[in-house]
Amino acid sequence: MKKLLLPAILFSTALPITAAAQAAQALTAAIGIARLGFKGGNGAKVQMSEYQGQKFPMQRTAADRLPKQRAEAIQLLEAELERCHAALLASPTAPLLTAEQRRSLPQAIINAGRAQPDYNIAPYQQEAAFYFAEDARRQQAAAPAEPAK
Repeated sequence: MKKLLLPAILFSTALPITAAAQAAQALTAAIGIARLGFKGGNGAKVQMSEYQGQKFPMQRTAADRLPKQRAEAIQLLEAELERCHAALLASPTAPLLTAEQRRSLPQAIINAGRAQPDYNIAPYQQEAAFYFAEDARRQQAAAPAEPAK
């Protein structure tokens, strides 16, 4: 049950908050998920990726190693994470996530956890937390500075 609640709690966007608070919240989520630790299991390949000195896992599962039943949820999650990774590499300043992705990525993690309760989704959570934190950082950098009073 913890696996399913974590994404919902960490990525909740129910309350409107400023870009600086969003960045801090995303970074806190990323650190909290990183402390969970993870192991490469599930027949999935977990490799560490690096972006501007920050490391994060990228777990991808070969099609022949996916669970026989309900593999679609994991494939959808991995596809969503691939879109985020492509956006990360495409530009150092453009936002990574659309409003739709901010809603769909946490839901994809929840769906994968529900579809495969014994599947280790912690690396997916950590990768998603990295993208949320980087997206918040980019949005904060792009926001116009408030005039001094």
